[in-house]
Amino acid sequence: MKVSEYAQLDATGLAQLIRKKEIAPEEALDAAIMAVEQVNPQLNAIVTRNYALAKKQLEKGIDLEAPFCGVPFVIKDEGGLMKEIPCTLGTRLSGNGIVTDHDSTLGARLKKSGVVVIATAACPEFCWNNATETIRNGVTRNPWNPDLTSGGSSGGTAAIVAAGAVPMGQGSDGGGSIRMPAAACGLVGLKPTRFRIPTGPDGGDPGQAVDFVMTRSVRDTATMLDAVEGPDPGWYGTAPRPQTPYSQVIQRDPPKLRIAYMTRTPYGEEYENPECVRAVKDAVGLLESLGHTCIEDYPPLDIHYHEARILIQSVGTNAWIERIARGSGLPVNEKPLEPLVYKAYLEAKGVTAEAYVSARNELTKVMRDVGRFMEGYDILVSPTMGILPLQAGIYNPFSRPNMSVHDWVLERRRWSGNTAMCNVTGQPSITVPLEQSESGLPIGIELDGRVGEDSLVLCLAAQLERAKPWMDRRPRIYAGE
Repeated sequence: MKVSEYAQLDATGLAQLIRKKEIAPEEALDAAIMAVEQVNPQLNAIVTRNYALAKKQLEKGIDLEAPFCGVPFVIKDEGGLMKEIPCTLGTRLSGNGIVTDHDSTLGARLKKSGVVVIATAACPEFCWNNATETIRNGVTRNPWNPDLTSGGSSGGTAAIVAAGAVPMGQGSDGGGSIRMPAAACGLVGLKPTRFRIPTGPDGGDPGQAVDFVMTRSVRDTATMLDAVEGPDPGWYGTAPRPQTPYSQVIQRDPPKLRIAYMTRTPYGEEYENPECVRAVKDAVGLLESLGHTCIEDYPPLDIHYHEARILIQSVGTNAWIERIARGSGLPVNEKPLEPLVYKAYLEAKGVTAEAYVSARNELTKVMRDVGRFMEGYDILVSPTMGILPLQAGIYNPFSRPNMSVHDWVLERRRWSGNTAMCNVTGQPSITVPLEQSESGLPIGIELDGRVGEDSLVLCLAAQLERAKPWMDRRPRIYAGE
């Protein structure tokens, strides 16, 4: 199979060819390896190659009935997902990398879906940055323009998928970390409803973060959600399964919807790049032409809720750092940790129980306020990011050595139009590469639904994909070209 032929296919299309035995899974794997080696020198998206384990997986045989039988896949360099695959979390603190002796619940379900994991993809240290740039692994670049960042924190996965080396890959989203790099690289990125994706057996309450995938097509996203959703046994939180599989739901148009849209932030600020505003207005025009009612309106958010969100994230990262340090035997100080992460670690150590509970209460208020707002609408539309992808290197670990964690919280507002809100509320949220800048860069449009209504979000995304297809758009760096 030629790399140029392989790179044209989404995951569903590739699996169909393997299932029909028109190509062998070994051919798909060989094409994927060649594609990675072609584009990665320009992108620096891959951390660890897993080619030998991938070949062993194929030697054991694959289930041709699995939805993604034999499809090459990458996972985020975050750790804990699959056994035998070392992960670094983008930090020197992890030493030679972390290897688990068991799959997570999600990892096992991904394997059951038929994907073949060929590599780990870069992320910023402990997933703290909106750009994938680390001391340990260097700068990951955007295939649309390698002078620009691919975003973060799932920036390695986004870059390598967008470049056609694999049709889809795993990421995680705690404040937009699937959706923002997906938007920067021209991909579909879904953050499902809280509790829909399992966190066991080792993970605790999912809180703000959700693991899922980035793809080039809505059908791949929907089919993978069918494959992996559902709680761990005994887990208290559930997101009810739809009566109809997502992969079937997306085949029909949604009913006529009442849609709110934003041309500025919920805090009353202008989006930094006017092209992002234009993109939303163009998307609204398309939605109205499809019969939907669109009204400019804004959820009741105070900008300071970000501080509560980051306080909780910092405490979680603190525990993460301590656990990794125990495993590697390295000391926790400014030598193995990047400046900002180390500052967050130190600040988190001083967080009182009262401050933590107050932060949780603040986010609970946001959940209820936004929930009441969404009672009036089926979908909320916004730019996924308020900016176009920035110059690579702006957010390198030493670019702003004196920046405080508080200032960093405010700085991160530049990136997201609305992504973090849905992490707090637990709503489903998807970005689709519907629009483009004058220079040809992708502009993601975010669709937020009510809690539990992933089907409707996917259904609308698929309708937009049919109305304004994006699969044939190619970035500057693309496998086989």
